Amino acid sequence: MTLAPLENKAAAGDVHAQIALAERLDAEGRHEDALNWLAKAAQTGDAEALTRVGVRLIAGHNAPAMPTQGAGLLQDAALAGGGEAAAVLSVLAAVGAYRPQSWPEALDLLQRSAELGWAPAQAQLCILAGEAGGSAGPDWTGVRRAIDLDAWMRPATPTRTLCEAPRLQVFERFMPPEVCAWVIAQARDRLVRAEIYGGDQSRFVQDQSRTNTTANFTLVETNLINLLIQAKIGASVGASLARMEAFNVLHYDVGEAFTDHVDFLDPAVSAYAAEIAQMGQRAASFLLYLNDDYEGGETAFPKLGLSHRGKTGDGFLFANVHEDTGKPDVRSTHAGRTPTAGQKWVLTQFIRSRPGAGPGSSVV
Repeated sequence: MTLAPLENKAAAGDVHAQIALAERLDAEGRHEDALNWLAKAAQTGDAEALTRVGVRLIAGHNAPAMPTQGAGLLQDAALAGGGEAAAVLSVLAAVGAYRPQSWPEALDLLQRSAELGWAPAQAQLCILAGEAGGSAGPDWTGVRRAIDLDAWMRPATPTRTLCEAPRLQVFERFMPPEVCAWVIAQARDRLVRAEIYGGDQSRFVQDQSRTNTTANFTLVETNLINLLIQAKIGASVGASLARMEAFNVLHYDVGEAFTDHVDFLDPAVSAYAAEIAQMGQRAASFLLYLNDDYEGGETAFPKLGLSHRGKTGDGFLFANVHEDTGKPDVRSTHAGRTPTAGQKWVLTQFIRSRPGAGPGSSVV
């Protein structure tokens, strides 16, 4: 279909046509042209256009990486009534990216997003407030005040230890079912075939050793609930948010599996050694089981003769390195077994040995 009618409207100053044209151009791979039309629309002060340009500049996706300027555009968009922009700003405030770190401000911005009508923000506030969130209403100030931020930051205590070395610990009822359902809903439309590092360790490839699907979240794609989950994990294992990679959500259908593998990075491989120097070793992994209405699907540790399958909301921590030396521990070899019935959803959080990763960094 020709772009001429849309181009004519865009050239005449129709902001909605400019945004729609940018979408069409992006679909054709003409990203520079798309960004130029979005920039024209943003110059009018349109909140949606400001948001789209701001997000692209922060992510550096199909646009120059100009995160500080992007954050400024998001601020302008929120002032112009952009609910989505306010929600993204809440994420930046939570992690301290391009603005001072503040959890209270992050919640305030999420409240502002809800007041501006952004449905995902409204849903998050209600989930975070628990029973006090009720069925949601116009009193978003009341819902915001009902959120117990201290409870989210309070460390959870492991309820069982399956192995002392390497450490394998279970955290029963780590998250409420509503939070787990939220994560699944956010991940469902983002699933892609999972990949592993290729043989030359320089690129990702699909492989029969890993047949499940996965959903990743970048800094501008994540949300406050996701970050609060990470904060709770960090508090419970004694790690700052800066040591958390962006978590990924794994989905296993019947017949899909991730065969025996390790999560640590082999320092003998040059590409891994460079990553360890920059962001630290993957010292531990934390799983959050998002559902339990499936059969099979255990997390197995063949070298330990152990396997585990959590219930909805349970957490599971295992060390990837020797805790006294920090060197890789091959006993942490594990596998995600296939479900024999139903679908398995699990959140995987890699925890680095030192700050440097952060919740916007990519994972495999």
